[in-house]
Amino acid sequence: MYIDTHAHLWFDDYKDDLDQVIERAVATGVEKMIVPGTDIESSRKAIELAKKYPNKIFAAVGIHPEEVLNNNFEETPPAFGVPTRPLAGSPVEESPLVQLQKLLDGQDLIKAIGEIGTDASTQELRGCMNAQKELFKSQCEIALEYDLPIIVHTRESLDEALVVLDSLPKMPRGQFHCFSHDEEGIKQVLSRGFYVSFCGNISWSKRVARLVSLVPDDRLLLETDSPLMVPRDKKGNPIHIDKSSDHSPKIAQGSELGDRNEPANVVYLAQLITTLRGQKLEDIEKMSTDNAIRLFRL
Repeated sequence: MYIDTHAHLWFDDYKDDLDQVIERAVATGVEKMIVPGTDIESSRKAIELAKKYPNKIFAAVGIHPEEVLNNNFEETPPAFGVPTRPLAGSPVEESPLVQLQKLLDGQDLIKAIGEIGTDASTQELRGCMNAQKELFKSQCEIALEYDLPIIVHTRESLDEALVVLDSLPKMPRGQFHCFSHDEEGIKQVLSRGFYVSFCGNISWSKRVARLVSLVPDDRLLLETDSPLMVPRDKKGNPIHIDKSSDHSPKIAQGSELGDRNEPANVVYLAQLITTLRGQKLEDIEKMSTDNAIRLFRL
């Protein structure tokens, strides 16, 4: 059994054939998928998917750093240990952070807080990094309060995210997803106890592919970041794992599925990781699955 620890299955890309997408995943051995939200609406959708596909889909809820551009957050987020649920009628009651915490109450389908973190990929985002860090910190505090792992996004901003994590009274557990930094970044993340996963970028970036072997067996997770980050061959064509007639997964290059990534591609990424790490496929399957079950308490 494989587990895709990061698939945005609430995207409109799947609105016409999500049942078939999940069937393809299960047919190739990807039996469980974690679906993270990026705002309140998508977090609610993730919960609904977990209800619709029990024991196959599990939800994560969170507010992505790009959401600070909407300018709808409190100037001063709640401090750790201070209740964020306001009194009835309080003007802060509709705050996204409060709504996020309300989603958590009584929901055993939620396995993580994510996707959260920092992003410095554009000038506009770099200009609101302080707000991003405050939002990230507040959500880390919520994760600590509810004893949930975090799923961390750090596009071009690993140092900024680490500063936030180091400012907390306790280091949360969690996953740095779609890792694309450098060797020193891997060391920093691992030294803080985090798990690491890579996406389709290991199929086209030699620099990122070299990092895969640096992650210990007990910290490696698999993910697709679907529908984004589809793996590609040397010519840039998308690669997909399809279920062949002989009941074994096969690689379909230039597939009619196109640029949309799917959880089934976890199997292709596992095969690629097998080569990069010099290990057996069955070992990658077992260790990554055991790690996901342990981290997310599946």
